[in-house]
Amino acid sequence: MKPAAMLFDEPTSALDPELVGEVLQVMRDLAADGMTMVVVTHE
Repeated sequence: MKPAAMLFDEPTSALDPELVGEVLQVMRDLAADGMTMVVVTHE
């Protein structure tokens, strides 16, 4: 399956710093491949 867009609702919530880095890297890779993303954050 190759979606046109992905939705993320607080993707790094309750993660330790190492996992936050991994999630953000996956999101960077998706962006580099042209993926459209909608990301909700609460800082």
